[in-house]
Amino acid sequence: MSNTLKGFNNVFDSTLSNDIQDALVEFFDWALLEKGNFFNTSLGELSPNGQDYSLLRLSNNQNYASGQAWDGFRANWVWQSGVNYSPPPTVGSNHTKPGISGVYVNNIFRSSTSTGTYAHSVDYYNGRVIFDSPLPTGSKVQAEHSYKWINVVYANNVPWLREIQYKTQQPGLNFSDKNNGVWSIPPESKLQLPAIAIEIVPNRSFKGYQLGGGQWVYSDVLFHCLAEDEITRNKLVDIVSLQNEKSIDMFNSNSINASGKMPLNYVGMPVSGALRYPDLVSQFLSYRLRFTKANIQEMQTMNSNFFGGIVRVTTEIIKLNI
Repeated sequence: MSNTLKGFNNVFDSTLSNDIQDALVEFFDWALLEKGNFFNTSLGELSPNGQDYSLLRLSNNQNYASGQAWDGFRANWVWQSGVNYSPPPTVGSNHTKPGISGVYVNNIFRSSTSTGTYAHSVDYYNGRVIFDSPLPTGSKVQAEHSYKWINVVYANNVPWLREIQYKTQQPGLNFSDKNNGVWSIPPESKLQLPAIAIEIVPNRSFKGYQLGGGQWVYSDVLFHCLAEDEITRNKLVDIVSLQNEKSIDMFNSNSINASGKMPLNYVGMPVSGALRYPDLVSQFLSYRLRFTKANIQEMQTMNSNFFGGIVRVTTEIIKLNI
């Protein structure tokens, strides 16, 4: 019998709990897109209250010079192409530059490949356009884009670390005022609803798989379903719980990291040729995960604008190196 630890190769590697959480976040994020989980925003499109969905506001994020960063009214923009839904999200076809094809500055289109004054990049996670050089703060910046409706996040991004932002289905009347109201909260510090927050909980069991080694590993996961109304909360609970007995593919995070093919860079921008969930499991397949014992644990009304539900699921995988 070997006198070494089993189940992992290096203390700095990603291990099973984090691998499960990563796979679930990526799977639900992608699979929901293929069920129409996005809204397309066209140039100058007006909301019911007369506000421009495509208009970006001057960001108050202090990591950028004034006039350099511009925020949309919703975060979590779609960058993935090839979504099997009609009509598809508003993204370009240039896979070396994933996402939208460019922005409008003072009614003039500036391509995502622009250089010089209007060179820019897009932080899709925070719904933000960042120019290499600041624009005059009175500029009019617009972007045709798609934003995700249900936000799939890690549980450490839920309310106890972030402020819940309500009523974000259209820009507010004070959206463009960077110092006024809830819109002044930077995207990094708020959670927009609806959302599904995924948490690995301390409950795990094992069962022998075969003679000679390997075990079934059963790990419990909580899906926190958060919404502004009861109907949407119930929808989220159904979406998750109805996956009972479904199997999905997981990807090997360590292999992805070693290959240098992480889809997003350190600030949340997709890299050239960024890999989507189907690409990750195709190129870096690891385990097959099955959802079992899905049950609704809790349904709560926190206040008139905040409804929550918890779905507990036991995940099942076969791990051969233990």
